[in-house]
Amino acid sequence: MKKVCLIICSLLITFSSISQELNDEVLLTIDDKKITKEEFQRIYNKNKTNLSTGEVTPIDEYLDLFINFKLKVLEAEKQGYDTLKSFIREFEGYKDQLASPYLMDKEANEKIIKEAYERMQYEVRASHILVKVAPDALPKDTLVAYNKAMELRGRIMRGEPFENVARGSSDDPSVKNNGGDLGYFTVFQMIYPFENAVYDAQIGEITKPVRTRFGYHVVKVKDKRKAQGQVKVAHIMLTVPRGTTPEVVDEKKQRINEIYHKAKQGNDFNELAKEYSDDKGSARNGGELPWFGAGRMVEEFEKAAFELKFNGEVSQPVRTSFGWHIIKRIDRKEIPTYEEAINEIKRKVGRDQRADVGRKSLINRLKKEYNFVEYNENAPVTHDTINHVFVLKKEYLTKNASLNKTLFSFLDNDYKEKDFMEYVENQKSRNELRPYDYKLLYDKYIESKILEIEESRLSEKYPDYKYILKEYYDGMLLFEITDKNVWSKAVEDSVGLKDYFNKNRRSYMWDERWKGSLYYCSNEETYDKVAKVINKKSFGKKLTNQDLLNQINMEEEVLKIENDIYEKGENELVDYMIWKKGKNKPEYEYVLSKGKKIQPAEKKLSECKGLVISDYQDYLDKEWIKSLRDKYNIQVNNSVLSSIK
Repeated sequence: MKKVCLIICSLLITFSSISQELNDEVLLTIDDKKITKEEFQRIYNKNKTNLSTGEVTPIDEYLDLFINFKLKVLEAEKQGYDTLKSFIREFEGYKDQLASPYLMDKEANEKIIKEAYERMQYEVRASHILVKVAPDALPKDTLVAYNKAMELRGRIMRGEPFENVARGSSDDPSVKNNGGDLGYFTVFQMIYPFENAVYDAQIGEITKPVRTRFGYHVVKVKDKRKAQGQVKVAHIMLTVPRGTTPEVVDEKKQRINEIYHKAKQGNDFNELAKEYSDDKGSARNGGELPWFGAGRMVEEFEKAAFELKFNGEVSQPVRTSFGWHIIKRIDRKEIPTYEEAINEIKRKVGRDQRADVGRKSLINRLKKEYNFVEYNENAPVTHDTINHVFVLKKEYLTKNASLNKTLFSFLDNDYKEKDFMEYVENQKSRNELRPYDYKLLYDKYIESKILEIEESRLSEKYPDYKYILKEYYDGMLLFEITDKNVWSKAVEDSVGLKDYFNKNRRSYMWDERWKGSLYYCSNEETYDKVAKVINKKSFGKKLTNQDLLNQINMEEEVLKIENDIYEKGENELVDYMIWKKGKNKPEYEYVLSKGKKIQPAEKKLSECKGLVISDYQDYLDKEWIKSLRDKYNIQVNNSVLSSIK
């Protein structure tokens, strides 16, 4: 409950600041709620033009709609919709989403995006040796791993083959199969620090140990090439598991060659894949695989796929560690332009370690802007450089310690030791914290406090953010209260709906209709036969349409019959034949009709319920607006309105 109250207070503070417009001229007052000229102008300028027709809504007309909108929002606030847990949760989620781009350094982020696109132009081949160390390992353990990585690098620099050292020492389990060779890859396919090391190094260079969350990597850059883009293929695969006897291997090779020759002779590749491929997942789709680029497939498969020169070309059988493949090229695309790629790059950057770069750059800038001061002598954790460990000060483990020293300050706010310890308690997991954990939490605590203050100031620093947030807030309230009073009510209020329908029955009328059958004949002979039968007075009594179909279609289907009730404009042929509408006869040469016109009549509710619900919603909305206008005191400042005009 306390947390909800705090969030509500936060919202009230946020929108208190939002109401302090840059332009103080008040255009509209609803009871004690003041709406400024600037707020109205921003919304009007955004929505005044009809995108379909290009027509501009007059200001007076739009102001009337704007007042209705504001009345509903104010009523929602009066009824406490903005205090509901569901509303607060959704709004806070949107607020975080909207604030996200403002909580990173824009310049640094743009640099990261451009860097990613530049790297997208190249593919790199590298080998690595991994010395495992946990991300939160103590400095002394980290030092041991680093020294081991340096020792392995030294052996390679002194002439030992990289592959031999990797097979004997790497903690990467795949080394048994690849000797540390990772093949070709491109941007976003490796963890960011590893990617940096590889793209920054020269071909043949052995890097110094690179730290990632997996440990330390010693990397050798083997090659760099222009990016190949992406290819889309289908394949037929016959699996050859490890340990397969030579006889079975020969049998599979013979079968794949037989399938290949069928494909080359023009047999449908899709059907061949469905019939023969052991890759059942892709076989259902004719062997089709998703788009892929460098590093996504085993090397032999990737090489064969990219060597295909044109769409539809089929490769000779290709052997990989999985078995035998025949590959058909479906399509290929080159690296997209920067404009085409930027949205996808932004999305990947947001999910990648790169996002930390923009955030940390912002933190450093804000520290200067906020005159951030850190009192290192009071820091909870100190670094013992001799033993390479972090040491937690004893007072932080002592119960009832005052912990009243200032750790850091900015913008006239002091953050005390006890504030940090409260943060630690909230962040604790079941495991006992180690000194290094306190160090990580302390750094995180500083960042969180700076970002917390920055987020609270976004509305005053960035007008666009303020107004978009306000629009979303109002829009959420409008949706919730309108749903209750209009949309859902019209659907659920069966008594009210029926009463509305009964009072407005004359608004729901059938126009003149035609009820009958259309007889589509495939030739003149059939046309003549059908005409003789349906024009008899006895037709429809002793002989039905179904009897006629059975009689005419004994040897082949030469007659089709369509039965329905038609309104004007519903069927082109009926319009022409019954109501003589349309200049040209539709393209049906042998068609007969038999039926009768139905005079205009009132519809049943079941026949027009969707339309009635829509009209009932309009009625409820108008009645609701009328009651709100009676309930609230509305005053328009005409001199301000004139200045807008």
